[in-house]
Amino acid sequence: MERRLPDHLPILDARLGRGDPPSCYEEREIVAPVDLCDARGFLDPAAIGWSRQPLVRANLSGHPLRKKRWNFWNWIDPDFVFSVTLADIDYASFCSVSFIDFESGESASGMSLGRPGRFPMPEQVERSIAYRAGGFEYSNRNEGGDLQVAFRGPSREGKPIAAEFAVQRPPDQESLNVVVPWSRRRFQLNSKHNTLPCQGQVCVGDRRYELRPDRCHAVQDWGRGVWPWRSFWNWGVGSGVQDGSRIGVNLGGKWTTGTGSNENGILLDGRLHKIMEDVRWDYDPADDRAPWRVRTQRTPCVDLTLQPRFAHRTRLALGPLASGGVCCFGRWTGRLEIDGQTLEIRGLPGWAEEFAHRW
Repeated sequence: MERRLPDHLPILDARLGRGDPPSCYEEREIVAPVDLCDARGFLDPAAIGWSRQPLVRANLSGHPLRKKRWNFWNWIDPDFVFSVTLADIDYASFCSVSFIDFESGESASGMSLGRPGRFPMPEQVERSIAYRAGGFEYSNRNEGGDLQVAFRGPSREGKPIAAEFAVQRPPDQESLNVVVPWSRRRFQLNSKHNTLPCQGQVCVGDRRYELRPDRCHAVQDWGRGVWPWRSFWNWGVGSGVQDGSRIGVNLGGKWTTGTGSNENGILLDGRLHKIMEDVRWDYDPADDRAPWRVRTQRTPCVDLTLQPRFAHRTRLALGPLASGGVCCFGRWTGRLEIDGQTLEIRGLPGWAEEFAHRW
C-alpha cells in the first residue's frame, strides 16, 4: 500500500513535546533502486524506508533555500580524529576541516566559504567528489577499489594540514541508508558508513600521524534533503575493533521524532542490524566532561555511555542564519544486544553531539 504523506509538517507538535509519538515502529526495507523525488520535486513515498546499500538517488529540485546537501567524513583513531565536510545549504557552500589530538588536546581547523552551487554535489553516494578553492584542495576518488582521499590546506591556527590515505572497503560491507519523511515537502536522505579501515597519513604542522587499518576507521554521513527552517538533532557514533570484531554504532534522535523512521543501527563485522525504535539521550550539554548515556526505550538493544575526552564547540551566525552545538569525543562503554547475542562494549572510540540550526 502506498504511504500517504501530508504536504506540510504535521509532526512538529510531537517534536516540540506536544503529543506522544510511538517509540517503536516497523520500517520498510528498500531492496531496489529508487528516486528520492517525483517530477515536482516532492518526496516519492516509494523512497521511504531503509536499505543495506545506497539505493536512493537524491534527485533534488525546486524548494529554493531549503535544500541541504553534505558529504561528511570522520577518520577516527583512539588518539586523534581528522574530519572534512563538503556542503551546499542553498544559501552558501563550504569546505571545512578539523583535526584533534586527544592526547595533547591540540586542535587545528579551517573553512573555505563561498556562494551556493560553487561545486557539484553528486546525487549518488559512491560518486567521486573534489573541491579546490580558498587555499583548500580536497578529493575523494572512487574508482572501484579503495576510496582515495587527499587534502591540503591552511588552518586558522597557522598550521598547514595535509593528508593522503586510502579508505578500505571490506567485502560485502553494508551501510545504513534511511529516508526520513516530515512531509512530502520536507524530507531527508542519509547514508551512514562505519568501521571502514584507513591506511595512510595526516600531517598537521610538522607532526605526522599514521592512519593504521587496525586502529583508524572511517565514518561517513552523506546527506541530501529539504529541511524546515529550524532543526535540532542528537547524533552518536562508535567505530572500532573489539575482540577481533569490527563494531559500528549509529544512533540519532530528536530530528526524526514522529516520522516513523530513524537512523539507528549497529554494524557487526560489516553486517547491518537495523534498530526500529527510538533512543533516549541523557546528558548535560553545559558540562564538557559529563557522560552521555544513550539507550533504547522499549528493549535492551542499546545501553551505552560515552565518557568524553575532548569537547569541540562551534557557533556560526550570519544574520538570521545560525548553527551551533557541541560534539564530545571519547569512548563508549555498555552493552548491545543483537539477535539474542549480548556484546559488552569496552572503550569503543566515538562521539556524541547536540546541534541546533536556523538554516
